[in-house]
Amino acid sequence: MKIRNTTRGLVVALVLCAGVAIAQDQKQDTPPVDRNAPLQPLDTAPSGRPPIGAARGLSSPLDEQPYDPSQVVPDRNTLAGTAPITLGSLQHTRNTLDPAISFSQLGQTFPGVAGKSVLVGNSIISGSLNFNRTWSQYQFTALYDGGETFNIGYGGLGSVTGVNAPHYPFHYLMATQAINWARWHLILSDNFSSSPGATFTGQGVGGPGLTAENLNLLGTIVSGLGQTFVQTINTGDGQRYQNSVLGQAEYSFSRRSAVTFSGSYGVLHFTDAGYVNSTMANGQIGYDYMLSPADSIAVLASYGNINYSGSAISTTNYIAALAYGRRITGRLAFQISAGPEQIQNKSTSITGNSRLWIASVNSALSYQRRRTGVSVNYLHGLTAGSGVFIGAVSNAFVASAHYQFTRSWTGTINGGYSLNKSLASAGFPEARFDNWLIGWNLGRRVGPHAQVNFNYGLTKQNSPTPCPVPSCGITGLQQSFGMSVNWHLRPNG
Repeated sequence: MKIRNTTRGLVVALVLCAGVAIAQDQKQDTPPVDRNAPLQPLDTAPSGRPPIGAARGLSSPLDEQPYDPSQVVPDRNTLAGTAPITLGSLQHTRNTLDPAISFSQLGQTFPGVAGKSVLVGNSIISGSLNFNRTWSQYQFTALYDGGETFNIGYGGLGSVTGVNAPHYPFHYLMATQAINWARWHLILSDNFSSSPGATFTGQGVGGPGLTAENLNLLGTIVSGLGQTFVQTINTGDGQRYQNSVLGQAEYSFSRRSAVTFSGSYGVLHFTDAGYVNSTMANGQIGYDYMLSPADSIAVLASYGNINYSGSAISTTNYIAALAYGRRITGRLAFQISAGPEQIQNKSTSITGNSRLWIASVNSALSYQRRRTGVSVNYLHGLTAGSGVFIGAVSNAFVASAHYQFTRSWTGTINGGYSLNKSLASAGFPEARFDNWLIGWNLGRRVGPHAQVNFNYGLTKQNSPTPCPVPSCGITGLQQSFGMSVNWHLRPNG
């Protein structure tokens, strides 16, 4: 009952937020499409660029030019596709090569013995690359961020978490190739991550205050290739690797209708023993129909399968859903899909097979004004269990907002909540994890290439007893605070 109430409350809040944004932009609607107009080429937008995260594509802390939605090129994502629809992109005007380096010095507090807090320091050195290359009907995009976290005062933290390494690396890489051939739109994408914890709370990479510098990170975690790939449970610091590949093809019958096919495959692997490694495969098909230049509807169906290393159990799920989307390029992107989801646990052991019906919900909202941007994401459905459970029913809600105070000062805030419930029929006692986070970041541009950021974050996770894996991480309130300095090769503007 608690999960149902939580789901209903979050969905109602999301719909209300979308209603306010949609109401403010009603007057910006364009005239209806002429049904009798001849079919135009589908790649008339300059470069026909692939999907890019709304926040990353539209605004950057180093962008000095005022935001102009008329310069934004629409994305080609459909409601029936795996990637969410976005506001569009400003990166179509030129090829981009923007490497950057960053140094962060942070303090973190953890609950210790006898009610006392433990204070440690972290130094993070990282580098990033934003690469965009467009030619003819093709576009390649690569985004990378990676580095090393060094624990200062590691001895005190080790007494709380059992951490054995004074430093650990992290890497995130996304590479996307988009192809536009008349009525066909193809996407090939690979997403790789290596981190000491689940990225939902920024564990091991500075906490939610530091991740607020990247406005779309949390939204990407929740609305990526598919819900089964989502990780929202923190564990003890231990290196984990996740890689997922996507292939998607869209065929447009007319300016109003299109069919989309997509398939994805992912791997989650832990270097430490005792955690649940898994492989995930998903297939999806859907049909989109445009009601107006801004509004679309879709019907979609998907199939997923999860296999767990060292377990006789596999999990499959089937989803049938209806979707609605509203998109005003450069200003508003809202979508929601909902429908029944059947989860089947198949086992060769004595536990046998089981079947569970739940409601699958997936929604995203992006809204952008001249100085302000808002992003909200929510999902409810089956996930692989984040290496802790053999399958889980998960709720995840994340939101972020940014505001540009002056040409030099920008502020961001982000927050999130997740609730994960194990599949009791998977052979484990029913258990729950829930965690929440909030973070803020204040950035100041210094010269044409550099920026200084000040950040603060709070996280809290409630873990079950006993812990189903070697370490469930830290239970209780954690804080992080500090500053970072970023330098970009590409100058402002």
